[in-house]
Amino acid sequence: MHHNQLLKVEQVAGILCMSKSHVWAQAKDAPEFPKPFKLSAKQTRWKLSEVDAYINTMSATRH
Repeated sequence: MHHNQLLKVEQVAGILCMSKSHVWAQAKDAPEFPKPFKLSAKQTRWKLSEVDAYINTMSATRH
């Protein structure tokens, strides 16, 4: 995947091993979680680079 790729909620959920509803809840409630942005009224995306950075941050805090 390209680092500047845009991801759908299903892709973010798959990468993070969580449900789509949990992705939405995290995006709303967790300040450290990557924030999505609107491409249009019905299309929301996340940046892969931000999802990767979130994973790296979460990994670093576990060790």
